[in-house]
Amino acid sequence: MKPVTGVIALLTDVGESEPYSASIKGVIIGICPKTRIVTISNSVPSFDLEEASYILLESYRFFPPGTIFVVVVVPGVGESKKSILVVSRNYYFIGPDNGVLLPAANNDGIEKILLLNKNEYYMIRKPQTFHGRDIYAPIAARLCCRERIENLGTPIDESEITNTDIEFTHSCGEGYIELKVLHIDKYGNVILSEYFKDFIKDFNPEKGSRINVHGCNNIVATAVFEESFCNVREGALILYENSYGLVELAVNKGSAQQLLQVNRGDLVRIDTGS
Repeated sequence: MKPVTGVIALLTDVGESEPYSASIKGVIIGICPKTRIVTISNSVPSFDLEEASYILLESYRFFPPGTIFVVVVVPGVGESKKSILVVSRNYYFIGPDNGVLLPAANNDGIEKILLLNKNEYYMIRKPQTFHGRDIYAPIAARLCCRERIENLGTPIDESEITNTDIEFTHSCGEGYIELKVLHIDKYGNVILSEYFKDFIKDFNPEKGSRINVHGCNNIVATAVFEESFCNVREGALILYENSYGLVELAVNKGSAQQLLQVNRGDLVRIDTGS
């Protein structure tokens, strides 16, 4: 278990134009004034656990060990979901017991889970609708200011919490590999459900080779297998390893999503020719 570093990273769906994010930060600073607060994003689509899980999974490891992550994405506001603190080998994750913390925490290696049931550490004794401000923020702040972790909650077993994971689906057929769309970024780049290092074990085309990619609505496009956008012409579809080590499809100065007409959760088939 790493010592806390004084950094709290926030990931929420509360938006930028409302008072919610400011309230969370205000509670943290009020309890632990020297805290460095970093916002990963306040723009997760409302109630979207899968998107929040993906963003946390792909960003957490770039923070210094000892960072405390607070995730405020709850589909059923006010419902009686438990609030938990998950301690991994290098980090601390605080949020609702709805599975949103688990992909990142599992990836780093879970060491301990606490049920946050000590209401003397809450902002108010009986929080109803804003657990991010009234439970997660004050607990994170106290942990950041070196409160003994065992004081903050009651240890529970991993079997007692909601355990979901990001589905890294992969299926092969004669002459093709089929992958799920995990995420589509603001550029229209399509991130697929396999790490590149595993992808090339099954299919290792030569750089510059052309590959048929099947999207939705019977669309078939030709992608160039390359390392970088600069190696293909403007408007070309490229299949490459993205900066997080995943298989990605993108169009140089365009949108792979629009070209392939896919959305998150759709399947993309890549012809291997084998």
